[in-house]
Amino acid sequence: MLLINNDNSDNTSSEQDQRTPIERVLDIPELWSTILSYLNPKRFRRLRLVSKRIYLACTPHIHFSLTLASQKHVEVAWDQDFPSNLVSSLRIVSIDQFSPALTYLLDQCTNITTLDINVFGLDIDFLQKLLDYCPRHLKSLVIRSEGFVSLESIVETFLQSTAVAGQIQSLALDIGSTGLFETDALSWVIFRSLLDTCTSLTSLSLSAVKVMDIPESLEEINPLHATKAMFPNLVSLTMTLCDISSVGRIRLLRMLPNLYALDMTCRDDVFQTVGKEPLDNSPTAFELNDQDLCKQLMDVRVSSRSQSEQEGLFMFLGHLRRLERLELSGLTIQGATLLDLAEEWSRNKVSLKQLILSPKYRKLTEEGLEKVLLKPCFTKLEVLDAWCGPNLILRFWNPETQRSQLPFLETLRALHLRKEDVVSDLDNGAMESLNMTLKQLPRLVDLTVGTKLEDFGVFQGMGRDPEVLLPDPRTAVYAGPSAVDWSGERPFLQTLAIGCSTEFFNYRMGDVPRQVGKRFRFLEDFKFT
Repeated sequence: MLLINNDNSDNTSSEQDQRTPIERVLDIPELWSTILSYLNPKRFRRLRLVSKRIYLACTPHIHFSLTLASQKHVEVAWDQDFPSNLVSSLRIVSIDQFSPALTYLLDQCTNITTLDINVFGLDIDFLQKLLDYCPRHLKSLVIRSEGFVSLESIVETFLQSTAVAGQIQSLALDIGSTGLFETDALSWVIFRSLLDTCTSLTSLSLSAVKVMDIPESLEEINPLHATKAMFPNLVSLTMTLCDISSVGRIRLLRMLPNLYALDMTCRDDVFQTVGKEPLDNSPTAFELNDQDLCKQLMDVRVSSRSQSEQEGLFMFLGHLRRLERLELSGLTIQGATLLDLAEEWSRNKVSLKQLILSPKYRKLTEEGLEKVLLKPCFTKLEVLDAWCGPNLILRFWNPETQRSQLPFLETLRALHLRKEDVVSDLDNGAMESLNMTLKQLPRLVDLTVGTKLEDFGVFQGMGRDPEVLLPDPRTAVYAGPSAVDWSGERPFLQTLAIGCSTEFFNYRMGDVPRQVGKRFRFLEDFKFT
């Protein structure tokens, strides 16, 4: 009979069982890295001081950003005690000459993953040398420049550095407009070359760029003009103050089948698809539509100063089946149009988690928004940000059951009521219904009330009663966490912004530390709107 001695295995298992919970977490690097990513620098520094084991575990995650605004800042590289291995982000400002110190700094800082270049009148030769010396781990590149520098020359210089262009994952180009057509124009050939060369590119941000349209006939002559190519790696696109036509937008989005985040601040007719006249000289312009575009799109942000109804935009949004986050700012939004859009989303089983509405022309009333929010597509809403006040919350309040009829009562985490009302102009019971509704939001952590408050009545019964003294910390330690009942302190606000009336400013400012600071023990940020 073969006997196997399991004493060692028993000892190993017993040692693992004796480990503390924090030691078990530290043994999983992926989990520990994810936990640290949620901490701000202040809490990160505090965590390091808990114990020697945690201090050593936090050390590999320490990194900082280095800003070079003059040659004196560059000379820090000669210091032998300078922790070059901890530099993960480098920002270059107002430096347009290469020096031995800068070369040595780039050679020593081998862990740089983000490079931000912000130089007025950026010199192309300086940019070329800088890209040649870039660390091999570079993943994000930001180029900002003002002055008479051509956007195409910057892009061509970037593409010549094939080592950087091939590994870059995030690229942002912000070239200030000078009023000259040649400086901010980007031809389709250069734009296609940018997408072809940057094979690892997942995020692209363009600012003040004129994307040139191409005649349809050129697609058959030169393959560089073709818009039928696909770039599945690009998942995030931001176009701020860019000049692109509606046909150009459709052709561009057609090349990005896996796009899930779109942020556009463009001209008014960018979402127009049909009209009385052709959008360009091609008869095929009418064949272009939005129905087959961006099937994976989940995050949409659109900003415009247009006074038009933007039917094309809402048709585009109606075709999105996986939309979760929507932000519309500066637009003219009609309640009936938004209601039709919500009904279409509900039919297609779309479930929105974030809705931000900041229209320039206030045509969306509380009554219209109430009808919209009652649709099934908003039952799992987590963030609501709208130009409304407590009157919106009053419409969902049921005085008989003393319960709010908000369909997303259990999921809402952030509520921003930005309308700067005066309390005397509100409907009767609006502030009371707001107070009672806030107590019924168990997951709420971010709150904004733009109403010019006169007192702290809206917070009565919320959080911890400031009149009750805290328990003695010496006895609380021995009692354990189970001895503290926090269930009555909901919601656990972390961010709070409120409006301030003249009476509040004159007579209530001294009570803010007690009525706000002591009431919400987890509060991290407080300000007045």
